[in-house]
Amino acid sequence: MELKEFMIKEGVKRKYILDTSIVFKWYHQENEDNVDKAIYFYEQLNENKIIIISPGLMCYELLNGFRSKLEIHEDVIDEIIKEIYDILFIVNLDRILFKKAFTISRAINQSFYDSVFIALSEELNAPLITADQRLYKNVRDNDYNVILLSDFNEHYF
Repeated sequence: MELKEFMIKEGVKRKYILDTSIVFKWYHQENEDNVDKAIYFYEQLNENKIIIISPGLMCYELLNGFRSKLEIHEDVIDEIIKEIYDILFIVNLDRILFKKAFTISRAINQSFYDSVFIALSEELNAPLITADQRLYKNVRDNDYNVILLSDFNEHYF
């Protein structure tokens, strides 16, 4: 099913773009802040109350984050990958979104990778939730719909 068709079909549910910093907290809580808020998204998602959309890039970043977590066995990583693809709507960007992300990255002086999430958020008119304080600081004076996880509360649902 195409993304636009999916968005129409699931139109009544709240939609969010989560960056990797949030999804990571679902599977690794040690030394992480705001885990309870990240888990709240996970629970809402598993109760089929919301839709989470992420660019394919999120999977690369997530696995890169787990690369150094030797306590997490490869079998567990395999289960995480399966679950991510079962519960999230993973999208690949087209050339228009790539260009938009590049323009955003220059405008906010942030990595292209982070700007991919913002471009997807803009395209789908869904808030981007991040735990990345540097990213939030760089976008808060712009007109992007980015919410810092620590500021998030249930009234957004």
